[in-house]
Amino acid sequence: MTAEFWNRGSQHRRDLSNKTYVHQLLAEKTLGGERIGLPKQHAVLTSTNQITSDVLGDRVALKFANGWSAKGVMLLERIDADLYYDHMALREWTLEGIREKQDSVATAFPGKKAEWIVEELLRGAQPGAVPFDYKFYMFQGQIGMVAQIDRNYSPPRMVKLDGDLKPLVAGRDYIFKPKDLQPGVPVVPRSAVMLSRWAIELAKMTDAPFVRVDLYDTDDGPYFGEFTFSSGAEFKRTITYSQEVLDYFDALFADAEKTLKGEAVEPRRSWSTLLQSTNAEVLAAHPRISLQQYQRFAKFLYHRGSLGGFRLAQAQKSLMEDGGDKAINDYLSEAHSSAGRRALARRPQLPPGLRKIVGKVYRRLRR
Repeated sequence: MTAEFWNRGSQHRRDLSNKTYVHQLLAEKTLGGERIGLPKQHAVLTSTNQITSDVLGDRVALKFANGWSAKGVMLLERIDADLYYDHMALREWTLEGIREKQDSVATAFPGKKAEWIVEELLRGAQPGAVPFDYKFYMFQGQIGMVAQIDRNYSPPRMVKLDGDLKPLVAGRDYIFKPKDLQPGVPVVPRSAVMLSRWAIELAKMTDAPFVRVDLYDTDDGPYFGEFTFSSGAEFKRTITYSQEVLDYFDALFADAEKTLKGEAVEPRRSWSTLLQSTNAEVLAAHPRISLQQYQRFAKFLYHRGSLGGFRLAQAQKSLMEDGGDKAINDYLSEAHSSAGRRALARRPQLPPGLRKIVGKVYRRLRR
C-alpha cells in the first residue's frame, strides 16, 4: 500500500482513481439487471472562479477530482444567498472562502490537473444529514473489512466491521488516533446484499490485489463513491491493527495475488463466497427491510442503544416471508444482532502498552 501511495500504481489503477472516468465506465454496467447508483454530476470545473452560487445550487458535493484522502471534499448546503454550511467540516463558508480553500487543495496536489466535480449530495438510510461511507477493503473477490464512517460528527465517527459485516472490537482488533476519529456504533447497511456484491464486482474490475471500494447506502440503494488503492488512514497510521488482523489481511492479499495470476485458490467460507455463489438476479431481488422501519430502528441503535440492533435482526428474519434467501438472511440477521451486542458492550480503547499485553494473552488462550 505504501508503494502504491508513492508510485501511484499501474495506469489502469490511475485511470480508476479518476472519478470522471469511472462514472463514464460504470454508467451502463449492470449486476443482476441493476445499475449501481452514481451521484449526478452537475458540472466539471477547471477553475475555482467557476464556483458560483448558480453552479452550487442548494445542496451539492464539491470534490477536487484528482485528489485523495477526502482532501477538498465539501458537502455543501445553502443557508443564505452566498453562504453555505459544509457538513464535512461542520462550518460555514462564503463563496470566496470556498474558492480559497479549493485553491489551497489544488496546491497540495502539484502536477495534478486542476479540476473540480460538482455533484449530487446523497441522502442516506442511516441517521444524519450526510450518508455514511461504507469503505470495503477488498482483496479481489473477498471482503476483508468494512469501515463505517459517519461524517455528521467532528471528528468523524468510525467503526470497523469484519468481512461478514460483524463489528470488530476497538482496542483489541484496531486502535485509532482520537484527535482524528471517534468511536461509532455499528449499523449494518439496509442494502447490505447488493452493496457487498457490488464491492466484489468492482474490485474484480481492477488489476490490484488490494483496493478500497467506497460506497454509500442511500434511500435508493447502493451508490458508488470511489476506488482507493492506497488508504490514507492506514498509510498515516491514523488507524493501526492487531497482529491477528494483519495476518488475516496478509493471507487474503496472498490469495488475491494468486487469483490475479490465474492460480487456483481454495474458496473461504464467508459472506463474500456465499454472495459469489448465488445468482446475481437472486441477490438483486432479495427483499430489504422497509426504509421507514430501517430508519427507525437504526436511529434507535445509533443514538440510544442495543435494542435497535435486535429489532433490525427481527425485521431481517421476517423477510423470509417475502421470499428471502435463507443463507443470505441468516448472515444478515446475525450481523444485526452482533451490532446490537457491540452497542451493548461498547468500551473505551485500551492504552497501546496494555493492548499489546491483552493481545498476547488472547492469542495464547486461542491456542
